Amino acid sequence: MLIIDGHLDMAYNATYHRRDLTLTVQELREREDPDPPRGPDHPDSLRERRGLEPMGKGVVTVTMPAMRQGQVGIMLSTIMSRVQMPGVTMNDGMRTQTAAAAIGQSHLHYYRALERRGELKFIRTLADLEASVKAWEQPTPQTPVGLILSMESADPILDPDHVSQWWQWGLRSVGITHFGVNTWGHGTGTRGGLFPNAYPLMDALRAAGVILDLTHAADLTFWQILEHWDGPVHASHCMCRALVPGQRHLSDEMIRALAERGGVLGMVFAEPMLNPSWNFDHPETWPATAKRSMKAVIEHIDHICQLTGSCEHVAIGSDLDGGFGRETSPTDYDTIADLQKFLGILDRRGFSQADIARFAHGNLLRFFRQAWG
Repeated sequence: MLIIDGHLDMAYNATYHRRDLTLTVQELREREDPDPPRGPDHPDSLRERRGLEPMGKGVVTVTMPAMRQGQVGIMLSTIMSRVQMPGVTMNDGMRTQTAAAAIGQSHLHYYRALERRGELKFIRTLADLEASVKAWEQPTPQTPVGLILSMESADPILDPDHVSQWWQWGLRSVGITHFGVNTWGHGTGTRGGLFPNAYPLMDALRAAGVILDLTHAADLTFWQILEHWDGPVHASHCMCRALVPGQRHLSDEMIRALAERGGVLGMVFAEPMLNPSWNFDHPETWPATAKRSMKAVIEHIDHICQLTGSCEHVAIGSDLDGGFGRETSPTDYDTIADLQKFLGILDRRGFSQADIARFAHGNLLRFFRQAWG
C-alpha cells in the first residue's frame, strides 16, 4: 500500500551527516560503523572523521532504496535550517539568518540533484500529485519518490518578498518556528509568541498559496497563528500531550482546533515522542535506547480519532532519522520499509482497510487536494 510520509529531513541528513541517501541502509551502516570488528573495511569509512555531534545522528534507517522497498512513494521533506545559538544538546543552528538562508539553498539544490538523477520528482501542483499517485499504483525499482517540499523553520525565507521566489522553487508547506527562538517567533522549548514581522510573512505565504505547518510552535505562537491565518494548516509531525508530557506535543484543545480547520496530524516514530515517562521539553532526560514498539503509535491514533470523532485527521509524519537513529526508533523497527509492518499492526488491532488507507495516504491526499483544488 502506498505510504505518504508527512515529514522527513532528507537533505539535512545528506548534507549535515554526509550521507549518500541513494545507497542502501546496509551500505551506509557499514560506512558509518564506529567500531567495525575488523577495522574500517569500507573504503569510504567515516570512522576516523567523526567530529562533535551533540545530538548524534544514530544508526541510519532511511535511504531512497529503503523508501521504495516500503512503498513510501511520496514524502514531505524539509528545507531545515534555523537561527539558534548553539547549546549543550543542539549545535546545528545558524547564528544569523543569512547563514540559515544559505544552508536552506544547499538543501534545495540537493533535492534538485536527486531529481536530476531520477531519484525523486518535485510535486508542485495537483496534477503532479495525481501523477505520482498513479505511478505508485504499479511501481518499479526506478519509480521516483514524489517530493512535496516543506520548510522546518522559516529562517531561510529572508523576508516577505522572498516568498514568491521560494514558491517558484517548489516550496509548499512552511513551519514558521522550530527549536528555540528564531527570526519570526518562539518555537519548541520556549515561552512566547510571534514577533511582529511574522504577520506580513504569513500574509505573503497565504497570497502565494503555501500551507502552514503548526509543528514546533510554542503554545502562544500556535494560537496566534490560528487567529491570524485563514488558510490550510496541518501538524506534520506531532503527538498527543494528553499521552506524553511536554509542550512539543499538541493539547486536546489544539488537536480539536486543527481538526476543525480540516488539518491532519502526522504520527512520529521516536521514543521521546511515545514514552510517557519522558518529557520532550527536557532533552537531558531522553532515553538512549527505545523501549516501546510501533504499537505505541496506535495509542495516539486512538486518542485523536476518539477526540475528533473520525479517522480523517491522522497521517504518518515519521521524522525518522530526524536527529536520531535506530537506537530511539521503535523496538520492532529497522528501516523505513518497516512502515509497511505498521500497517499490518493496525490491521491486527482491528482497524478497517479503509481507515488504514486513510492513515497511510488517504488523509494527506485529501488535505492537499482540498488545499490545491
